[in-house]
Amino acid sequence: MTQIQTTTTLNQRKQRRSSLGSIFIGLILGLLVCTALTSGVFFALSTMFGNQAQAKIQVVHAAQVERHVQANLKIVMNQPGMHKDWPAYTPTNLVLPAHSLVTITIRNYDLGDTPLPNNSPFTKVQGTIGGTASANGQTYTSLAADKVAHTFTILQLHISVPVPGDAVKGASYAAVTFTIRTGNAGTYMFQCFDPCGTSASGWMGPMMKMGYMMGTVTVQ
Repeated sequence: MTQIQTTTTLNQRKQRRSSLGSIFIGLILGLLVCTALTSGVFFALSTMFGNQAQAKIQVVHAAQVERHVQANLKIVMNQPGMHKDWPAYTPTNLVLPAHSLVTITIRNYDLGDTPLPNNSPFTKVQGTIGGTASANGQTYTSLAADKVAHTFTILQLHISVPVPGDAVKGASYAAVTFTIRTGNAGTYMFQCFDPCGTSASGWMGPMMKMGYMMGTVTVQ
């Protein structure tokens, strides 16, 4: 009788251990399944929202692509309604986009040079991309003081380009090209700092009057 009871007890213990083992294995399998499902959902959401975020980044980058525009100016003489022998920029209100690259071409029809003082800072190209300009196809960083006819200078933006008075043979104008980068919106004054005006000093007349060698640049 005692042996039968002992055998029965052992069998019951084995059954309990087997049940506990099955439960434990079931829990492990359940955890693995939950982990797999969670990982799959996380991966799917990450992929979906990650693609959306990447698309947004690409849109932002596209919106930030810098514009590059062209602008043209002339320096003319003796136009109808103007003072005789007074040089003038035209147009005298230049409108440029903000935060953009702007390539400006100046055609100088007022040929001939008006020497600057040898120590003048306005013989140098300043504030342009690369610190250079191009005159009649030749790149330069400065001009000799006696080879300057006018300057295009925006003091507020630290931009200044000396404009030569010598054209290529047979041409009626000297062509100057340079590129600047505009910043925030605002209105600035451009003017000439070469003594191309009236009086003995050359600093009067068109040098002191808006609409001649003085004008505005509107960045917007």
